[in-house]
Amino acid sequence: MKDLHSNIKSVQHVPAAAVTATVTPAAAVDLSGFNSVEFLIAIGTITNIANSPAPSWAFHLEESDSASTGFTAVTNSDDVLTGSAASPVTTPDGTTGVFLTVNDADDDAATYRIGYVGNKQYVRVISTASDTPGSTPLYICAVLGNPALSPTAD
Repeated sequence: MKDLHSNIKSVQHVPAAAVTATVTPAAAVDLSGFNSVEFLIAIGTITNIANSPAPSWAFHLEESDSASTGFTAVTNSDDVLTGSAASPVTTPDGTTGVFLTVNDADDDAATYRIGYVGNKQYVRVISTASDTPGSTPLYICAVLGNPALSPTAD
């Protein structure tokens, strides 16, 4: 068996909560000491999904060399790794960086993932609410991998 446990670190990026408006994480994920990161986005049922126009949540990555300033949307598809063809996660929009829009009952209550392979030290996922989605459970976790030193600390 291979040892994954000693070679990853999980970081709570957006604490589990029922959210109603756009969420910008309090802190970006610091990639120091790691060469990869995968974001897991768990979204619950969108309360007002049957409304018209359909409410939605859009997700995009931002990157920076600083922990607090200079964040820009990741718009280059070479900087991300996306899921399977069955997933609504796509390469980022060339202007906005949006890689996932959840706006249908078939897409909510699910977990999605996206990998970042860019060269910035700090990365974050922004969750943008549109058309009053109502109270929506949301949790985002970052899984850092390929550490410079292992085993990794908790």
